[in-house]
Amino acid sequence: MNGNRWDQPGVPHKGWHCVDVVDLRADGEPADDTDYATCQMCGNEKIRYVHIMEHPDVEEALDVGCVCAEKMSDDYDGPKRREARLRNRASRRTRWLHRKWRVSAKGNSFLNVDGRNLVVYPTKTGRWGYKIGDWFGAKAYPTVREAKLALFDDFWAATQDNDQLWATD
Repeated sequence: MNGNRWDQPGVPHKGWHCVDVVDLRADGEPADDTDYATCQMCGNEKIRYVHIMEHPDVEEALDVGCVCAEKMSDDYDGPKRREARLRNRASRRTRWLHRKWRVSAKGNSFLNVDGRNLVVYPTKTGRWGYKIGDWFGAKAYPTVREAKLALFDDFWAATQDNDQLWATD
């Protein structure tokens, strides 16, 4: 399915639910380099935040923008809230690298956030790893920047619902 479906017979206008929202801009990517999507409900051609909508009577999911997601789900708060969370994450992830990282006695970059010690360290293989408290990330990264961003991703996933923690970053 593609194109404008609001006027197509047999396409339900209500009863849809959102299964995911995806930010199409890679972290740190300039706006000019973003590969935007086209809303599969109205045909709007510049969708950055794609709401993936499903309906019990339609076989395939539709990728739509926020306004269509609101109308299709009859929910005028949820889509905006989900999209705002992705906007906040993208903004905070960009600022993460510019935070005031301290250097430990061992020479490792670290932050102390909400009682958690976040550390980025060189591995024995010349790559970079990270840890959150006593938990170590599963992978090693070629650069300290990539390790810091992976640390952000795991820390965000664990703490994104803590509005007080993220209010001051």
